[in-house]
Amino acid sequence: MKKYLGVFVVLSLMAALAPSAMATDLSVSGSFYVAGWYDDNGDLMKEEAGANGSSSAWYNTRLRVRTEFTISPSLKLITRFDALEGYWDTPGGPREYDTGRDDDNIDFDRAYLDASTKYGRFRIGYQQDGLWGTAFGDEEYDGALIAWQNEIRGWIVGASIAKYYEGDRGTAYTDLDMDEYQLYVVKPFAGGEAGLLVWYFDYADMKPIFDTSLCSFLPYVKYRAGNLSVEAEAIYSFGNYMELDQWIKDLFPLAEDIDLDSWSAYINAKYTRGNAYIGGQIAFVQGDDPNTDDRHEGGFTGSDYSPCLILWNDELVKWSGHDLGEGLGGNTTGDTMANAWLYQIYAGITPMPRLDLFVSLTYARVDEQGNAVDRDIGEELDITATYRLFDNLEYVVGFGHFWPGDWYKGPNKTAEVASDYLVMHKLTLSF
Repeated sequence: MKKYLGVFVVLSLMAALAPSAMATDLSVSGSFYVAGWYDDNGDLMKEEAGANGSSSAWYNTRLRVRTEFTISPSLKLITRFDALEGYWDTPGGPREYDTGRDDDNIDFDRAYLDASTKYGRFRIGYQQDGLWGTAFGDEEYDGALIAWQNEIRGWIVGASIAKYYEGDRGTAYTDLDMDEYQLYVVKPFAGGEAGLLVWYFDYADMKPIFDTSLCSFLPYVKYRAGNLSVEAEAIYSFGNYMELDQWIKDLFPLAEDIDLDSWSAYINAKYTRGNAYIGGQIAFVQGDDPNTDDRHEGGFTGSDYSPCLILWNDELVKWSGHDLGEGLGGNTTGDTMANAWLYQIYAGITPMPRLDLFVSLTYARVDEQGNAVDRDIGEELDITATYRLFDNLEYVVGFGHFWPGDWYKGPNKTAEVASDYLVMHKLTLSF
C-alpha cells in the first residue's frame, strides 16, 4: 500500500509541476576553440651539444556550454559545463592538462539560481567568483556562493559568502573550513565608474596547527574623456598570514606568528584616434622581504591578468605544464605576476573592418632581489593579429619573443640564459 501511495504522490507532483515546466524558456550560449602552440625554449636554457633543447608543441581544445532556464522574467536557473577540455590526443580522446585529473569528458562547473526581487538580485549555488574591477585583480573560478546585489540611490551595493572547503565532517575539531566573505560598492558617474571591494578570507583547514585570516581592500576606477581612457586598481592586504596555535608555541618557543602586509597596484592609459590606438601600463606586485621573518609582504594579483604572450601568461603555463625558466634551477615565473614591476607600451590598429593588429613591448624587474644575481626579469615583444571570419568566428595568430634577464639565474653567476620565442594560433567560435 505504501508503495502505491508513493507512486501516487510522485505522479501528483509531476502533474502539478508540468504546466510550469512547459512554460520554461531555454537559451543556450557558449564557445568552442582549438589552439595550437609552439614554445621554443620555455626552460630558458642554452642548448647543449647533442641536446634537443626544451621546445614543445601541442594543440588543445575546449567546448563550453551555458544554459539558462527562464522560469519567469525574474527567476532563472543557470548552468555551465566544459567538455573535451584537453590536448588533442588519440586514441582515447582529449587528455587533460592536469595529469592528476583523468576524469569525465564533461565537467559541470556551475548551477545556480538567479532571482530578482524587490529587495535586490540573489544568486545562490555554484557560480562565477573572482572577478572585480579591472583584469589586474581577476582570477575567475567557480565556487559555492550566496550573493546579493542591489541599486540604492545610484549606488550599486553587494555582498556574498562562499564556502570553499568544509572540514567539520568526521573530525574532533569544529570550523575546519575555508570561507570567503565579500562586501562591495560601485558608483557609476559620467564617463566611468569607481568601486571598492572588501574581501575577507578565513582559512582554518590547518587547525589546530595554525590559522590564516586575511582581509583585502580593492579600490578601482575607470574613466573615459574623449579619446583618452584610463583605468587603475590597487590591492592592499593585511591580517594573520600564519597564526600558530598555542601548543605549537609552547613546543617551539622560537616559533612566531607571521602577519600579512602587502600592496599591489596597476594603471593603464590608452589614447584612441580613428581606427588606431596607443597606450601604456604599469603594474606592481610587492615582493616578500627576506629580512622580516614575522611579516609577509608578498602581494598578489589574479592569473586572468596576462599582459604578455610568454611572461605571466596563464594559458601558456596551464598547457605547457611548467613555469618559465624551470630548467635553470634558479628563479622561475609562473602564471601569475608576483614580486615584480612591469612596464609596457602598446599600439593597435584596425586596417580593415575584420582585422585587428596589436604590438606591445614589455620590461619587467623584481621588487625584492633576494639572493639572485640581478633584478632584471627581461623584455618581451609581442605581435598578434585577429581576423573575424564571421561575426562569431575569429582566428588569432600571435608571436612573442622573450629576452630573459639574469634574475632567472638565481644565485648562480656562471649560469647562462637564452631567449624563448612562442608562436600560437587560436580559432574561437562564440554562440
